[in-house]
Amino acid sequence: MKSEKGMTLLTTAILVVVIAALVFAIVYYARMQYAKERLEDIKTDLLLVQLKVKTIQEEYTLEKKKEEVLKGTKLASMQDDEIIKQFLEKEKIDVNEKNKKYYVLNKENLQELDLGKVELDEDAYYVVEYTTNEIYYTKGFTYSDGKTYYKLTEIQNLETDSDE
Repeated sequence: MKSEKGMTLLTTAILVVVIAALVFAIVYYARMQYAKERLEDIKTDLLLVQLKVKTIQEEYTLEKKKEEVLKGTKLASMQDDEIIKQFLEKEKIDVNEKNKKYYVLNKENLQELDLGKVELDEDAYYVVEYTTNEIYYTKGFTYSDGKTYYKLTEIQNLETDSDE
């Protein structure tokens, strides 16, 4: 009688479990790396916009607060836009707040400000507040804790796993 050697059912099951664990680990690692890179991209874009807003705000102050210097569209005049409506519901911004200058920047405004390399999704805007230089991203960034963050100051405080 011939002896047949091959993998037993138990060996096959163990091999399948090991391969599945490896695939899971690789996919998890790839997703974490993508999330880290996306967070860093958003931070960088928001910081570039903030730097330009600070420059405009300084010019606005020097020009004795002439609103023609401020770039973008007033947030109050865009309240009917669906993206802005959803954003205002989530962030609870009072567009009529005294001494606040909220403006919306779209892709064309970014081009005018020489920020053409700053990424902006089709269904998103940057909202800037010229008196405090706060920047908002209407699409937000959903962090690993499940919460979505819209403000630059909040997004800057988010840590990636490699920072911890």
